[in-house]
Amino acid sequence: MENEGLYTKIVYRSNYLYNEGLKKAKVRDLSGAVICLRESLSLNRKNTNARNLLGLVYFEMGEVVQALAQWIISRNNDTSKDNPALYYMDKIKSNQGKLEAIDQTLHKYNQALQYTYQGSYDLAIIQLKKVLSINERLIPAYQLLALIYFQTEEYEKSRRTIIRGLRIDRNNTKLLEYLAEVDEILAQIDAQSQDGKKKNVTKPGREVMSYESGMDTIIQPVHEKERSGFSSIINIILGIIVGVAACYFLILPAKIEKKTTEFDEKYIEVSDKLSEEQALHNQDLATLDEITIQRDELKKELARALGTDGNLRPEDYLIKAAAGHIGGSLSSEEVMELLENIKVEDKNDKSDDFKTLYDLLIGNASPEVINSYVEAAKTAMKSNDYEEAIAQYEKAYELDVSNSDILMSLAHAYRQNGNIEKANELYRKIVSDFPDTQNAQDALEYISDEE
Repeated sequence: MENEGLYTKIVYRSNYLYNEGLKKAKVRDLSGAVICLRESLSLNRKNTNARNLLGLVYFEMGEVVQALAQWIISRNNDTSKDNPALYYMDKIKSNQGKLEAIDQTLHKYNQALQYTYQGSYDLAIIQLKKVLSINERLIPAYQLLALIYFQTEEYEKSRRTIIRGLRIDRNNTKLLEYLAEVDEILAQIDAQSQDGKKKNVTKPGREVMSYESGMDTIIQPVHEKERSGFSSIINIILGIIVGVAACYFLILPAKIEKKTTEFDEKYIEVSDKLSEEQALHNQDLATLDEITIQRDELKKELARALGTDGNLRPEDYLIKAAAGHIGGSLSSEEVMELLENIKVEDKNDKSDDFKTLYDLLIGNASPEVINSYVEAAKTAMKSNDYEEAIAQYEKAYELDVSNSDILMSLAHAYRQNGNIEKANELYRKIVSDFPDTQNAQDALEYISDEE
């Protein structure tokens, strides 16, 4: 009873998270919807509604192959005709042009990543614009394009690209972080440009004299009345002498002191401006250092997005294999060749969805491939090419370690090639791993014959 109660709680919680994801998807919070739906599937992997909705959300974000991966898993979990995943997949599969566009988008996006890793930002921008012209909802393309614009200091273009991405996924964490960084830098640039503006200086007006006459105000320039006659000439000469003396003994020292005071004030003003400019310069240097650190951090984030060498990642091989298998454009052998590029340690580090899709593709493609390896080995045995036969049988056995017939044939190939020690080792393995089979009895005879 306790187990039943716990199971009911888990299913209830999974359905609750599905409803939360549905609410977020309706208001275009696609990233938030992905988080809720993935958590719902972590509790109940067979929640068909949650998995189908996750595929739709991925499709809306432009990640068509991720959407197909979810629908493939949904189809394998629920094979009923009522499963909407069948309709979604048939809709895409029937549109061969759409599948070709998906493959073309993947190629161009990976090429843009390669160009970015090489520092060819102009070529990367061209490729990303082509990607967005084909798939205008691909969020990773908006993220990478915004980062490149940021790297090339085209902050306005970076901001416009981020806004376009947020119209698709309004709460995308990375885009919101990029937007905050860009807005901060644009604010600093705007503040620096404002500090550089000059103020206009008004000029003093001409000296005038004014007086009132009744209700009117009379304004006129200041001037002295003209004098006439000999006395006027004498007075003028005396006035000039007195004026020169007064200027020398009274006015000139005052003017000299005034000029000295003005010079001191000017000196203090210039010194203050120099100190202020030095402080601003130091502040600009500190801001530049901060921006440099931010750019370095973004470079590191960009490098993480590219991987260590800019080449195809395990996700890329898996996506290509899934798209080729669904669309029928790749044979089983070609699908297996792509999956062989995914190392065991890489697979173990990936998510459960990655491992599930990988195992499904292996399960669908391996029987046909195993048969081709076995037929190739038999042909090589007939022509006495034992090295080639051993290579083909080993590849077949790696895909199906539960097949004692393949292991027996591999032991015979080593025996025919003269490697009796290796053949006996495999015969003993057959006896220990498949004790109740005819192959085990035959293997005992071969071992006894040799010994």
